[in-house]
Amino acid sequence: MKEKKRILISLSRKKSNLLLFGILFFLTLFMLMFLSVYGTSKQMMKEVEKKYGASFMMLLYRDKSKPELWEEREVATVGTLSFYIGPQMNEKMLDYVVKKVDGVKDYEAGRDYSVMLCDYELIPGYWKDSYEYDLEHPNANEMFSVEDTQNLRFCTRCQSVRKSEYFEEFQNGTFTLVEGRHIVPEDKHTVIISKELARKNCLKLGDTFKIRGDSLSLGTGYPALPLGLIETKIVGIFEMTYNQGVSKYTNEYDILENWILVDNETGYDLNEIYGDSRTLGVSQFFVENPAELDKVMKEVNSLGGIDWQYYELRKDDSMYKDAIKPLDTVKKITFVCLCVILAAGILLLSLVITHSMKKRVRETGILMSLGITGKEIRRQFLWEHLLIGIAAFLLASVASFAVTPIIGEQIYGTVHQEKEQKIYTEKEIEAAIARGENSKVTEMAKNQKTGIEPPKELHTNVSVKIVVTVFTVMLLIIYCCVNGVIKKTLKLEPIRILSMVE
Repeated sequence: MKEKKRILISLSRKKSNLLLFGILFFLTLFMLMFLSVYGTSKQMMKEVEKKYGASFMMLLYRDKSKPELWEEREVATVGTLSFYIGPQMNEKMLDYVVKKVDGVKDYEAGRDYSVMLCDYELIPGYWKDSYEYDLEHPNANEMFSVEDTQNLRFCTRCQSVRKSEYFEEFQNGTFTLVEGRHIVPEDKHTVIISKELARKNCLKLGDTFKIRGDSLSLGTGYPALPLGLIETKIVGIFEMTYNQGVSKYTNEYDILENWILVDNETGYDLNEIYGDSRTLGVSQFFVENPAELDKVMKEVNSLGGIDWQYYELRKDDSMYKDAIKPLDTVKKITFVCLCVILAAGILLLSLVITHSMKKRVRETGILMSLGITGKEIRRQFLWEHLLIGIAAFLLASVASFAVTPIIGEQIYGTVHQEKEQKIYTEKEIEAAIARGENSKVTEMAKNQKTGIEPPKELHTNVSVKIVVTVFTVMLLIIYCCVNGVIKKTLKLEPIRILSMVE
């Protein structure tokens, strides 16, 4: 009997073929689905990183274990404090990096400060409410007096910048410039404030804006006192693009419309008030081609003239890390599912093929006694299983094109449930206070959006590359399973094989 005829007869009469078909169908279907979802989430992560991740940071490491890098200084009205005098982050060094490395197109550098705006009325929050309450309800047993904390209602965040357009809140769409212009490197003593802060204090473009230091920034404790005075000029006014939902529990420092942006020269003046040198904080470099980010970082790290024991380069994911979290979770879930299904499928397939081959020991012995070689028998059994696998794969492929987009969207929807920004009410915050959830209260009171929003949907499709990959893997699995099971049997003599049949 010819080989083709034997294969067709075997396929038509073996009941175990249905079980084998079912296993191969679900194995390939799940592989196609999860591999497609995995690939789509990975690709979308790359797209987000490519769009928003074209930058890296340079950080300064201030080693407190080296006393030669620190010195004691006397600060007026404050006392003796320890200041860092080691290698600094300055514009000369950053300009050197941009000049030497072709892939770097620009940089941003500045510093974050806590300042007091004692000459103005801020958008009120926790400290204003607390101040008014303490005036009406004096309590001698309070840890801090009204005089100790009264200036906290003027405290806010001040960010010195080289180019304000690179500031994170402008980049992620939280702030939009509605009047004036952005701060540029040539500016000296300029400031950008919010539209609401300008309205409350009847300020406009070109007006003088006064900034004072915050004694608490020096770590000296209460009372909170204003330090020094810097006069700046308002060159820009920004507006928020969403409602922050400020309550009496929101710290004035956390109210975005109280924030101000100043140029680096103003930042250096603040450094002087705090007894520090003309140094910058974290710097951010922007590359021309996001795909070459790693290469550019390597080139920067190999530059001479910089003592790298005090500096560190790090990819800047601050803008998009929240956007890729659900995608990364989906990728991890599908990878685990893929591994489990693949392992379970191979094990189950091996057991079924082994059981099927044991039932065909007599058939194998007869074929060998008729002069059919072991190579021909192996080829016959392989073709039988491969044909079943191909049929199962074709059906699974058709099913996957319809099912995969739905499964991908369900998985992503479970991980990332899109919702509007949660604005916590005072009752909700008070309930959290009653439960003793102090850390949660702080975040609830901020009501701040940060970073880039995650993609709304995961559009999953089965690509030709994935179809070919799964098909190849299926063929290899079938080949290894069949070859591994029949190999020992074919090494025996026909008479020995027939004697094994009960």
